[in-house]
Amino acid sequence: MTKKIPPTDILISIYPKHVDNIVAQVKNHEFRKYLIPATVNRIWIYETAPISAIRYCAIIGPGKRPGELAEDDLDSLNNRSFNNRETLKTGGSGSQLAYKILELYRLESDLTLEILKEKGWFKGAPQKYNFGVRSSAGLGKEILTEGWMYGRPMV
Repeated sequence: MTKKIPPTDILISIYPKHVDNIVAQVKNHEFRKYLIPATVNRIWIYETAPISAIRYCAIIGPGKRPGELAEDDLDSLNNRSFNNRETLKTGGSGSQLAYKILELYRLESDLTLEILKEKGWFKGAPQKYNFGVRSSAGLGKEILTEGWMYGRPMV
């Protein structure tokens, strides 16, 4: 019996306008209404239409609930309203968790939905998240370029 290795990578879908804000360092947290497993520290970002491709990979911190964000993070896009529970909606929907983006990398070449389907890695665009991106999709072999840690070039 093989030992199951906990996932460290997932692929999530994000609208292009939000990805643009992450790249511009205007947004430093990704907000979700669900808990990403604690073993995950890397998210592969699938940008929804019209981009329809994986172009970025981010290293993330652990999920934080409203009221748990550090004071020095509150001026970033939507962080203060999240921390003040303004993003929660009646019935418990809305953003429940925030994941700090610690590092962001640009893939050397885009992995379009067409490529992902052709290689049999995905049948369609991810809706919530997919596990095992590096092993199942071979993304670990992709060369990442233009890395930065919010203003500090990666070496």
